[in-house]
Amino acid sequence: MGRESYELGKQGEATAEQYLQQKGYDIIERNFHSQQGEIDLIAKEGDFLVFVEVKSYSFRSYGSPVGAVRKMKKQSIIHAARTYLYKKNIKDTYCRFDVVAIYRRFDGSTAIELYKNAFMVN
Repeated sequence: MGRESYELGKQGEATAEQYLQQKGYDIIERNFHSQQGEIDLIAKEGDFLVFVEVKSYSFRSYGSPVGAVRKMKKQSIIHAARTYLYKKNIKDTYCRFDVVAIYRRFDGSTAIELYKNAFMVN
């Protein structure tokens, strides 16, 4: 990942965090790492523990941001979520996976899209 891509990702995570807080999410962890994956943000929203993947784009590309979270990425997020639950000894909690997409519109403004329950554990 190039420096520009890294900076775009970090800026996107900060923007997503602020956006989610405005929506009532309580951010409890940032950039949680396991051996096989990473979760950008972990939050509480109501009764749910939410694992959030942030996708940042310079401009809105074709296709769905949720579609950009491919099978291998989902598996690594799920692995990291399981590791988080195990390490924190969290049981009997509703969990879900959300995706936040952030991109610049052609007029220069920023757009944010929240996809709740973007994917499930099979």
